[in-house]
Amino acid sequence: MKNRFQDPKFCVSITAPNTSKLMSDVNSAFKSGAHLAELRLDSLNSFSIDKIQALSDAHKNKLILTFRGKHQGGLSSISEPDRLQILIELLDIKNSIKDIESDTFNKNYSLFKNEKNLIISWHNFKSTPSTNSLERLIKNISSKLTHPKQIIKIATYANSLNDCNKVFNLYSRFEKSKFQLLAFCMGETGSITRILSPVLGAPFIYCFSGNKAVAPGQIKLDTLAEIYSNFV
Repeated sequence: MKNRFQDPKFCVSITAPNTSKLMSDVNSAFKSGAHLAELRLDSLNSFSIDKIQALSDAHKNKLILTFRGKHQGGLSSISEPDRLQILIELLDIKNSIKDIESDTFNKNYSLFKNEKNLIISWHNFKSTPSTNSLERLIKNISSKLTHPKQIIKIATYANSLNDCNKVFNLYSRFEKSKFQLLAFCMGETGSITRILSPVLGAPFIYCFSGNKAVAPGQIKLDTLAEIYSNFV
């Protein structure tokens, strides 16, 4: 079993109303010890591709570009065709990782299949399906992947500790896979999965910096660092 407990990677999720605040928050996150930053571009009032490219050049391969759809917890009210156009434009931004929902990926496979630095995400904001159901979902997604750097992200909502165990069980089932699995639970009960998933092989864990979590159950960056310091 993979064990990265002594070298976890932290990814700070960032929402901001404008590009200036976004750039400031990104710089603050890295100064605070983040290894990666997820930019929730759907939180911005507007942005230019050139400015996001400049930010990606300044933090090469450390930024995850996300423009989440409304059906997956997105913050923008733009139409789905307009959102898809933005996702296509983001593909041209070098030195960055792109995050795309699994349904968007499946419907537009020809557009995204050759993107090496890609996260395909699936969320359930109400519950956690059985491990077998999640396994089938992951196998369906993985059958379309083309590169070992690509990541499948599974985020469910934990209503009990048993839900957390359902997600933990996924790691052993895909330990020898040719893709990276990032699976965890949202919600307060699911916070334990955010802490322990790196032990099981998750490439990184989402957290927040500042005063407000971006997603339910996220843990503050300095709190995570303090927790892990006890095991070094």
